[in-house]
Amino acid sequence: MKRKIWMSVGCVMLAGLAGCQGGKKTVAESCWREAQKAQDFSGYVEENADRLDVEALKKEADAPESTLSQQFKAAALLAALEEQKSDGEDSAAYANGFLQKVTTEGEAFWVSLEEAFYPYDCFESLFMAADQIDAQTMTALISGIPDDSSYADGFRSAIGKWVEKNPAMIIEIGDVLMQEEFYSEWKADDWESTYFYSYTDQHQVWADNVDQAMAYVGYLRSSLLPRLESEFGEEEFKASSELTGEAYFDTKMTVDVPAELQLMEPATEGLPETIEVEGRKVAAFYRNLQEADFKDSPAALRVLGDFMLGLPEEEFPASLAEADYYLVLTPEYEYGEFYQDRSGNDTRIQEVTARTSIDLYEAGSGTYLKHLGTVQESPSSTIFKDTTEEGAQYPETTSADILSYIYHNVNQPDMYVTLLDNTVGIDSELKGGESVILGNWEITYQSAQIAASFDEGMFRYTAGDGNVFIRAEMTITNRGTKKDTFLPMVYDSSKDPIVQIFHPQSDSRYDCVDAVTDSRCLNDTSLEPGESESGEVIFEVPEEVAQGEEPVRLMVSLGRQNVLYLLGE
Repeated sequence: MKRKIWMSVGCVMLAGLAGCQGGKKTVAESCWREAQKAQDFSGYVEENADRLDVEALKKEADAPESTLSQQFKAAALLAALEEQKSDGEDSAAYANGFLQKVTTEGEAFWVSLEEAFYPYDCFESLFMAADQIDAQTMTALISGIPDDSSYADGFRSAIGKWVEKNPAMIIEIGDVLMQEEFYSEWKADDWESTYFYSYTDQHQVWADNVDQAMAYVGYLRSSLLPRLESEFGEEEFKASSELTGEAYFDTKMTVDVPAELQLMEPATEGLPETIEVEGRKVAAFYRNLQEADFKDSPAALRVLGDFMLGLPEEEFPASLAEADYYLVLTPEYEYGEFYQDRSGNDTRIQEVTARTSIDLYEAGSGTYLKHLGTVQESPSSTIFKDTTEEGAQYPETTSADILSYIYHNVNQPDMYVTLLDNTVGIDSELKGGESVILGNWEITYQSAQIAASFDEGMFRYTAGDGNVFIRAEMTITNRGTKKDTFLPMVYDSSKDPIVQIFHPQSDSRYDCVDAVTDSRCLNDTSLEPGESESGEVIFEVPEEVAQGEEPVRLMVSLGRQNVLYLLGE
């Protein structure tokens, strides 16, 4: 059974009287009494932030002659002051120092809280300021709360909020928390939003350095995930890859770290022809070089959690020094459209897209080894940001299954070419005979004919009044790993390329016609992997558009990847 506070209410009152008789109240005690009268600890500190004697509170929090109660009050006031003022004093040392006394002061620690527990929200400020609580201290804080204390619920709540705020500390205290049954009532959502990904805070998981981030991912791999998968099922944290059919981690977890990587500039000569990856250890990073220019964008450097969680044991580095390679994703951001948030408020959310370069470096030296390709990254289909202010929605990082497939086939780029953005940029212009790969398809435009009508076998096609046909001669090749259909009747905008006639002057687009009786029509053509077919794609457009002064273009697009061919070239 937990200890009970032996001090009676009468003893507390006598101690209080003795303190009053001893002379003038200390700064911390005077402030505390005023906060009690206000019945709002945070509100009191906010209202009086500019007049609190910070230096006196620091001395009181540290002074050997201060009672534990005085030290607690002073540390809590300093912590609340830091919360209220952006330039407030760093109170972590005082918060850490007081909480650590739970292991040295015994019963006196808890008595000091009982005497000063009100206002109730003081505990939360103290814990939020603490940045280091070791396993021994956490054990004492959880297990030592007296059963009959009036502050027990508020104290436990403050511990819980600290745990959620400091996910990386699970390395130190995870086993203790489990032993003390701290997580006994947690649901899958609680675990995910604390240790993997939060939709309301994209900087949720952070570490002091890369090695701590590696240790964090390692703890999840070895200790936490086996327990969670046993309790909630593997499917809670994994998805089935459409690329390989295998399960991969899909938690969206990343770990923010200080930008410690020293990488050399890409070279064009002297690069290795092949790269040995089997059995080599690799650390994967997301490197944001535009952090200063894009508000609320991802941290300058992140460890890619899902990719690291899915590595075979022999490829996972426990520390940065163990890594043989760095796999680095570097986005180039671009602002896109605005969306209204899903609550229906006037808040506008701006979509940000990125062309993201995937590159491999030698670990340690930072020597550039190879450019694996560039991918197009966009926000998820559901645009949502939990904010009352105008903000931006940033892209989701390339999924772990795709990134792993690219990395493990680094020496066979043809195997993953369909996963890349193979255009030069938005509205890239190509000449007739040049090919582009969009999605699973390699597409080559050769030439085009314009006619008001044409015959195909026993059928005659005639355009409507004022219109003409544009017949674009093309060759298509299925470069994917499965049988696929080109220009299907029902298409997926995220996977299936579309072909249109584009009129730049009017910014008009004209879809192709599915000429079902034309044996050369490529619409709805199904091909096996590696199989090719030549034919035509047919469009019906106004004659003034097809033969106007402003030449029309054949546009082949997939998502934000667009390729334009000038007809006739």
